[in-house]
Amino acid sequence: MLTYKEFGDILFTTEDLDPIYCILTRANLEENLEKRLLLAYWCYYSLGVAAAIASQKDFYLAMWKAYNEKCPRGMERRYFYGKQAEKCIQGLQDTGQPEAIVDHMTIHKDFQSAAKAVQSYRGFGPWMAWKVTDMAERVLRIPVDFSNSTLGIYKDPVMGAAWIKFGDKHHPITEQELDNVVLQLEKDFSGHLAPPHRDRPVNIQEVETVLCKYKAHCFGHYPLGKDTEDIAHGLRQYRSDLGDELLKFMVKEE
Repeated sequence: MLTYKEFGDILFTTEDLDPIYCILTRANLEENLEKRLLLAYWCYYSLGVAAAIASQKDFYLAMWKAYNEKCPRGMERRYFYGKQAEKCIQGLQDTGQPEAIVDHMTIHKDFQSAAKAVQSYRGFGPWMAWKVTDMAERVLRIPVDFSNSTLGIYKDPVMGAAWIKFGDKHHPITEQELDNVVLQLEKDFSGHLAPPHRDRPVNIQEVETVLCKYKAHCFGHYPLGKDTEDIAHGLRQYRSDLGDELLKFMVKEE
């Protein structure tokens, strides 16, 4: 079995840490198109579905079409069905244009303010607040300060930290012990810079992803490269011109 350091190093060097961040950075989409794509992605967690929705003139008509067609959902949004999904989409539609919603969710200086804004929308809970804010900082390049964030309320990184520290993912772990694991991983991966822009040191954002994926890897649920493969599959499964274009950016430029 790989150590967490060996595993994490591979995630960083192969872009399997957060492949979508790298794809969207290389694609360099027009600003409003990118925001439409992000909002659709946060709902369906499939880049293929998000690309098909974002490229349509009527965003919400496309959102409802994908819902009615029971389009593919990513694992993280596997419960985005039925009344929950209906109320989420309707709530967004009642609020206004997708670009304005993304602005409201993301234009904040610190994590707690951003998370509060994200969770004001139905269907966007604590974990989605983390992901939205992470993508705001990494993809949209909004300078969000994560120093007032904590991983203690998220099950998977907590279990990953317990597994690394105690060899038991169910072992109780205090907030201080969790913070110490995060600090240790930040130190261990200091030889990398945060993708996709590689413009700052690795911090709690990247550590969260390593902890989640390493825990899944150790228990047989995450072979290396799985995220990259799943994204490519999603783009081919739910086709659109924009999705086909994004697929081209999955391979690193020489």
